[in-house]
Amino acid sequence: MKITELKNELRKSNIQNVYLVTGKEEVFVDQIEKTFKDLLLPEERDMNFSSFDLEDTSLDDAINEAISAPFFGEKRLVFINHPYFLTGEKSKNFVDQNMDLLTEYVKNPTPSTIMVIFATYDKLDSRKKIVKQLKKSAVMVDASKMDSGRLVKTINEDLRNDGYSINREALDLLINKTQGNYSQIVNQLEKLKLYALQSKVIDEKAVNELVPQSLDDNVFELMNQILAQNIYQAEELYQQFLLQKIDPILLVAILMSQLRTLIQTKILSERGLSESTISKNLKLHPYRVKMSLKQARNLEIQQLIMMFHSIVDLDYQIKSGQGDKELLFDLFIAKFA
Repeated sequence: MKITELKNELRKSNIQNVYLVTGKEEVFVDQIEKTFKDLLLPEERDMNFSSFDLEDTSLDDAINEAISAPFFGEKRLVFINHPYFLTGEKSKNFVDQNMDLLTEYVKNPTPSTIMVIFATYDKLDSRKKIVKQLKKSAVMVDASKMDSGRLVKTINEDLRNDGYSINREALDLLINKTQGNYSQIVNQLEKLKLYALQSKVIDEKAVNELVPQSLDDNVFELMNQILAQNIYQAEELYQQFLLQKIDPILLVAILMSQLRTLIQTKILSERGLSESTISKNLKLHPYRVKMSLKQARNLEIQQLIMMFHSIVDLDYQIKSGQGDKELLFDLFIAKFA
């Protein structure tokens, strides 16, 4: 269920004993945490609320807390964070956990306890017994990132509720600069609203001046200039990177990733897949897919593949010490721009 559904159910006192929260959108995770905490009166929280980080705490402690009766209250609330064993990742320096404890608990949870498991990972390992049991017994709560359509609608609604609006061009730029990360967007909107306190309208100028651009987006712009064969603009951007002490090895890695994305999105689009399907298949944010398709629209796939092979070769040359890395990257720009 989505957050709105969760809030409605809890408001109606339709409270279950075990919830599994999946997804990585920080704003949504924070809202979910607050929604559950609000079920307890402030004076109850000190005695009946506990949070456990399973990367450094034993499941035994969490389960013992979960099976304990509430103290001067009707409910006990237990948060489980970082249940790394639900994924396919190998445990590094984490505490070894007895997953059978949790498996058995969710089959027969304590009626007076609300356990909320925050599995904020890209993917859970569905082959594991504990994951299967959770999907069967727990209420699934979705805190994943929004698709582009829902993101645009949510931002506009957030602003409208506060008496503001945003131009379409400014909204596109804001989403691009934050890579469609709603948590970052919420943070940036606070200063944008202050900037537009008089007009109540956020424009492109405000976003340009107040919202910082990430390194990935700056490199994205460098690639735009290279693909458009604007050698002077490309060289100017590259010199700015060098002045900022950004290593060409990092630029190569980001360019390589972006070119791979361009090739993949273009091939899948030409096969008739929609933006949302491409986003799901490649595990990319929908807005990033949209921008990649726009960037590659007038380019031949062979041109992109040739450029990709060239950046891979450049990566090898730099790492094997076949020349000065700053000069080698400069020659790459000259070759394609």
